[in-house]
Amino acid sequence: MVDLLKVYGDCWGGEAGEGNTSLQNKYLEYMFACFLEENFIIHNDFDILNIGIGAGYWDRYLSYKVGNGSLTSVDIDRECADNLAACLENENNTNPIKVICADAITYDFDKKFDLVTMVGSAVAESGKTKDIISKAISLIKEEGALYLQILHKAADFDIDAFCGEYNVRIDKRLVDDKYGIHCEYYKITKC
Repeated sequence: MVDLLKVYGDCWGGEAGEGNTSLQNKYLEYMFACFLEENFIIHNDFDILNIGIGAGYWDRYLSYKVGNGSLTSVDIDRECADNLAACLENENNTNPIKVICADAITYDFDKKFDLVTMVGSAVAESGKTKDIISKAISLIKEEGALYLQILHKAADFDIDAFCGEYNVRIDKRLVDDKYGIHCEYYKITKC
């Protein structure tokens, strides 16, 4: 039991700090799931890629959505990747989940995915908004989709111009400023 508590403490401590227990963060976690549930149909055999593990909440949520498919989670931060792997193991999560510690922009993925997600601070923390979103789009199967959530608007990034340049379209868009946090949620598919 002590080992389990330590892993959860590691996962929700450090980077997580007070921010992940705040009302604002709990609202964001709720909205991540709501936007997914209301705008995406996830089949039992979907292959899902999540870019940016962070504290691991979203990955753990997705891990129970994959059914007979698979989840690949990638983060450049070793501690984030290791903590997620330990949490999944301690939860006895038997779903097919691959945790990778790498830069998603340069990593050579061995397949394309039905759904690629990037939520939370993954886009902002990359410092390479256009590069990371274009990589995510390149990893989507022909009938697949990108779930993109941008936390804090990047002043130099125009999502509509980007979509035109990369021949993708925004199927769903939600802008939410509740609790003083600017969030944009997108369902993006290939044209």
